Amino acid sequence: MRQIYLLASDADAAVAAEVEAMLRQRGYSVRRAQEQYAFPPARRQEVTLALWSRQVQFSSKQILFTNRAIDAWTEGRLIFASLDNTFQPRGLGDVAAIDLSFVPGRIAAVWKLVEAAQEIDRAEEARRRASGPDDDGGGDGPEPEPEAPARKAGKPGGSFSVEHALGIGLVAAAAFGSAGFVAMPLAPNLLVGIAAVAWGGVAGVLAGYGAGRLKQKPAASKEVEAASPSAPAPEARSAPEEVASADEEAPAGPSPVFVSYSRRDGEVVYPMVAEVEASGREVWIDKDEIHAGGNWAGMIVRAIRNSDTFCLMCSAEAFQSDNVRREIYIADKYKRKLLPVRLDSAEMPEDFEYFLIDRQWLDLTAANPEERALRLKQALGR
Repeated sequence: MRQIYLLASDADAAVAAEVEAMLRQRGYSVRRAQEQYAFPPARRQEVTLALWSRQVQFSSKQILFTNRAIDAWTEGRLIFASLDNTFQPRGLGDVAAIDLSFVPGRIAAVWKLVEAAQEIDRAEEARRRASGPDDDGGGDGPEPEPEAPARKAGKPGGSFSVEHALGIGLVAAAAFGSAGFVAMPLAPNLLVGIAAVAWGGVAGVLAGYGAGRLKQKPAASKEVEAASPSAPAPEARSAPEEVASADEEAPAGPSPVFVSYSRRDGEVVYPMVAEVEASGREVWIDKDEIHAGGNWAGMIVRAIRNSDTFCLMCSAEAFQSDNVRREIYIADKYKRKLLPVRLDSAEMPEDFEYFLIDRQWLDLTAANPEERALRLKQALGR
């Protein structure tokens, strides 16, 4: 894609300009996203290069910077680079960072940036090929349009019936010709023949259009009847089909719940989740460490997007988790209902408070195991 969205703080403007110049020398188009512009989103096909430093860490817009970088990470288009030895932000602590802190070595380090961008390009191309033509606008929608000219040209089943036109046209021409020869014995035979062919052609065209429309109407009426909710159901219908039809018309029960937690809290979280599932509520929870795989971002994004409630199990361990921090950002991005559940009395960090400050909490710090599950089910039922 050879397009770089450079995410940097105003305080690092000099370094950002240096990196930008080196990338442009290597054929990249670079767009600066500085702090004063509140870090607008990247455009389609842009790779985000985030320049992290102590200046960003103590900036008033550190959370906005981190959220913007996480957004690029979820799309698989983030390159993270460190300008000094500052610890990486929560949510990106386990992301590989390219070291740009050694000033004399930045020219060589830029090649690492180029290689990372090329790797993202290759991954993007592989995804595009795997997804087929849909990404290029060649989906199911525009496909039927080329059939319209074919119908006008006389395709069977279209708006004009060639078979009826020929048949009725020939019959009409013969009938007009016969009547002409009988009724006008003094008229020239050529004139009678031309009149018969002309009237036969008119009759054939009218019959062709009429027959074509009659063919379309029964099919259309059947489609409307099948789609109409008031259409009478066949008498002989099996019970499983009735259940399936009811499920299609109205989904049974609420949408899934996504549970975000730290695995170190598993002994507390898993029994509660089991009780919620036993009550009939579908729960999505990662017990198999799928984040270790290459497609973690895609799986988590889909799971959160397909849920309606994001249940955050808050604890000292969860507040230190990069995975939990990323998940809560994704939930906020897709406007999911957030239910924070307090498992201990740990102080909430500012980057979590950014998302949870106005949410209604479920405090289970003093509840016993049986009461925890009951109160969680009640909260999810609201």
